[in-house]
Amino acid sequence: MSLVSIVIPLYNEEALVGPLLERLLEVEKNLDEHHFELVIVNDGSTDRTEEMLEQRLPSFSCWKLVSLARNFGLQPAYKAGLDQASGDAVVFMDGDLQDPPEVIPQMINEWKAGNSVVVACRTSRKERGVRRVCFDLYHKIFHRLTDGFVPENSGMFGLMDKVVADHVKELKEVNLFFPALRCWPGYSQSQVFYDRDARFAGETKQSFRRLLKYAWDGITSFSDKPLQIITLMGAGLSLFAFALGLLLALIRILQLLGLFSGLAVMGYTSIILAVLFMGGLQLMALGVIGNYISRLYQEVKHRPSYLIGELKQSGSREDD
Repeated sequence: MSLVSIVIPLYNEEALVGPLLERLLEVEKNLDEHHFELVIVNDGSTDRTEEMLEQRLPSFSCWKLVSLARNFGLQPAYKAGLDQASGDAVVFMDGDLQDPPEVIPQMINEWKAGNSVVVACRTSRKERGVRRVCFDLYHKIFHRLTDGFVPENSGMFGLMDKVVADHVKELKEVNLFFPALRCWPGYSQSQVFYDRDARFAGETKQSFRRLLKYAWDGITSFSDKPLQIITLMGAGLSLFAFALGLLLALIRILQLLGLFSGLAVMGYTSIILAVLFMGGLQLMALGVIGNYISRLYQEVKHRPSYLIGELKQSGSREDD
């Protein structure tokens, strides 16, 4: 009988603890052929999240509560949970109940069918307006920039076999992006599809600025195409400037010969616009390059992604 670990990070989610654990208990009851290990990562919560977890987690047959020393962020919290998970398969799931726990049995069935990675892809989501447009645009861009090895409309919700999980644990990266890291080893992969629910309670912790940072981190972690794009833009502008320079020089020579005497070469305004355009492009290019250099700086320092303040758990796994 196999053990399935469910890794869920929480940060200031006291309103979600009860409903989340109740639905997970129902999922556990339906996993007749599998042991169930619940790994909750308390990512430095300052409300009653940890207290409520300590009260309710004993309802599960096998659980771990990993309390980090402070708030380290979503990806490091998942890393902490992955490092503590001991299952034959590891499921990642956000704790806001937008990703329904009831999909987990479908993932396990795909895993039993021989797939080492099972990615949950959204067929619909509740966000609307500018936020929804940005989500859809990001997933399309990221899918293309990573040459399609990360399924479109996927996020953290998914399953990894222990073999894949062990490979991911061995990676020494400081800048983590698990939606792509689990696909990177290249093992057999399948997908399950679901409708993403609205957030169960409270306001989302992800501001628009943080979402942009998350999107940029994902792109720069798994693609150098932004560097290629600015290189192509620079080459294209250089060719355009060279061709325009030749054209203006030719016109000037012809004017000296008495031709095109009525044609005026553009003056002050065009020069200022060209300077501002090129200056902005250069600053943008330097920003992209600087971001990659910053990531190198962080990787070289190789500070730990997280620090554990306290670890509590139930009894150990029983092998059948």
